[in-house]
Amino acid sequence: MFKKNDIVVYRGEVCKIVGKQRSDFTGEQCYILVPFFQQDGSVRHQVPVANKGGHLRNLVTKEEIRELIESTPDIEMLENKPANMKSQYAALMKSEDLKDLICIIKTSFARNKARLDSNKRIASIDDEYMHRAEKFLFNEISIVMGMDYDQAKQYFETEVAKIQNRTGQRPSASAD
Repeated sequence: MFKKNDIVVYRGEVCKIVGKQRSDFTGEQCYILVPFFQQDGSVRHQVPVANKGGHLRNLVTKEEIRELIESTPDIEMLENKPANMKSQYAALMKSEDLKDLICIIKTSFARNKARLDSNKRIASIDDEYMHRAEKFLFNEISIVMGMDYDQAKQYFETEVAKIQNRTGQRPSASAD
């Protein structure tokens, strides 16, 4: 059970619980959430307290972030099948697992790098999903670690690079 002023994650987005009220539509008791980085009140989510969909969760812990960083070099990229990349990315974006966000980031970065190396433009689908995945991942890390977005991204990339250097792995897309 969450309470007012708790910081939570709803469908990948870091939100603050600003209150509870009964839904006019269903009569269920609902949390009222506002995106943490947009607390002007222009966007509000109503999420049933029962959370039957399972889309509302606590922030990860610092320890879970360290474990995520340790596992990042071993997270596999998606198979490069251009015809269904959007559906693969969309399915991973619905997941509550931060490793799936890293999979998107690594895959889209590698695909865009390959396109640029071949003197082609980056693919808009790869670029769009990479930025969405980065936003969800680094916003959550920034809150948990007490950093701003850019510091969280830099911290994550630096720590992943240290692991890769220590283990002799070549740098992955997420550490470039």
